[in-house]
Amino acid sequence: MHKEMNERYRFIEQVVGWEGEINSTHISDKFSLTRQASSTTLKQYREYAPRYLQYNASNKAYMPTQKFIDYFSESEYLCQFSNYLNIVLESENEINMLDICYEVSAPLRNINPVQVRPILKAIRNKLAIDIGYISLSSPNYLDRIIQPHALIFDGLRWHVRAYCNKNQAFRDFTLSRFNGEAINEGKATYLSKDDHVWNTNVDVVIEADPRFNKEQKEIIEQDFQMKEGKKVITTRAAFVNYLLRRLRIDSYKNTPEQQQIVLTQECRKNISQYLPHDF
Repeated sequence: MHKEMNERYRFIEQVVGWEGEINSTHISDKFSLTRQASSTTLKQYREYAPRYLQYNASNKAYMPTQKFIDYFSESEYLCQFSNYLNIVLESENEINMLDICYEVSAPLRNINPVQVRPILKAIRNKLAIDIGYISLSSPNYLDRIIQPHALIFDGLRWHVRAYCNKNQAFRDFTLSRFNGEAINEGKATYLSKDDHVWNTNVDVVIEADPRFNKEQKEIIEQDFQMKEGKKVITTRAAFVNYLLRRLRIDSYKNTPEQQQIVLTQECRKNISQYLPHDF
């Protein structure tokens, strides 16, 4: 399928799925098309997926059929609300969405572009670099030779995934703690393919806190779209610590209302080697 048409079809599916209807105005506003071109796009989509939409004369819009609802609910990409917001908010004409959608912002760690440039260059060109780094255990900047291969954002701050020559292991470094000029140490000898934890996928399985009663558990299970009382989240083993923090299960709370979800016992056992030492 042509890239341009694929983008339009994805927009149609997001709008229909989340708003429950679509007409040519949605499409003309989004893609700056004429009404005729927008109607043609809808017609082409219905030819591409004939069982997904049906016209509702009273609403003057196309509505989802049960076939579409089943398809939508089974698609991981479509049922992500953030994807819908991203695709809709890209359109300057959808300014009404800005009046109803808000995000709680938190102070991000200060990152200087000068700090980032040598690291990005090292990642792109597969280089080892000698650069200053400060940590809680070493409050003074010390030179570190690292071989970076990726950047990671945990929701609040950026990290650099790199092989550390000092520790002779792959580690995560906080990006905002680098300082000083980077010295090129030649080609990297450890690449992403050598990072076992990075290349290992694990299933993080959560369930409602067992201290809840049956009715309370059902509420939590609905919140997290659990199936048979569990939610499986597949992630890189290197991301486990960050994921636990995002889920707020990196520590055990005093009450089930505070805790809400926990790792299943089997999951905890399976991923124990990737859990924080104090977990």
